[in-house]
This record gives sequence, structure tokens and C-alpha cells, in this order.
Amino acid sequence: MPIESTSGPVVVGAGEDGGAPLGSSGRARLKVVNRPPGEPGYAIVEAVHPSGEPRIRDHIHARHDETFMVIEGEYEVRLDDKIVTAGAGDYVFVPRGTAHTYRNAGAQPARVVNIISPADGVDLLAELGALASAALEPTALAELHRRHSATVVDPLPDW
Repeated sequence: MPIESTSGPVVVGAGEDGGAPLGSSGRARLKVVNRPPGEPGYAIVEAVHPSGEPRIRDHIHARHDETFMVIEGEYEVRLDDKIVTAGAGDYVFVPRGTAHTYRNAGAQPARVVNIISPADGVDLLAELGALASAALEPTALAELHRRHSATVVDPLPDW
């Protein structure tokens, strides 16, 4: 079920979130969803990743773009066949159709803000968050991604 749009102007304070955990690790928190009727809108999500946490599954989104802004720490990010490092203050744009994943590359927790457009891209994260405590079999994970026009892809060798 789609996450409802944030209604009206809003200030989301530091440490506040818009609801349930998002993503397979459950570490992401929704901040804002803007879904005007008949328009694509966007969603803003914040996540904190501890050092040493496994990266999320490599994947491709067919219908939405993502922009990551690193707030604290350092991330290694896969963008198709290359790995880049992004530190605090850096932005990473991931256009639809790009194989990607990321992980905390440092010894301290890292924090990132993710802008997803159109906003319906956050619905996959919501479903993954609802299932975060359950062990998803690969076929169930692939079906969940397919329903949201995303594809789980093979990781790069040696990464």
C-alpha cells in the first residue's frame, strides 16, 4: 500500500521521522513524502548505517531516480561497473536504470539523506521495512522488487 503524502507545510525536526522503518535493514526513516495528485512528487528518507554493516543488495530501479547526500561518514557506492567514495557533503545521483548499492566505508556510523523521485519509489522501501525482521527467500525478494519495477542484480566481483 502506498505511503500517504505529507499534508501541508511541515518541519520535521532532527530525530523525528514519518513512521515505520524503511528498507531491508530497517535503519531508514521517512522524513517527507510529496505526492500531489497527478504529479510524480518525491520522498525524502534518512538512514544511519553502522560500520561493518553489509551493503544492501545490488539493484536497478526502472521508474525512479535517487539522489544521496552524505551527511556524516563515508560511503562506497556502486554505480554500474564502478565504485566511488562519497564523504560528508558529497552528493551521488543515481538515475533510473543504474545498477547500484552502497555501504559505510568508515570506522564510524555514517548518515545519508536520500531523495527519491517519483515518490512511489519509497513504497518498495516501505515493504522491505515491513519484512525486515523476516528472512526473505531470493524468489520472494525478486518478486517484491519486480512489483516495484526494480531488479536485484549480481554484485560486482571482489566487492
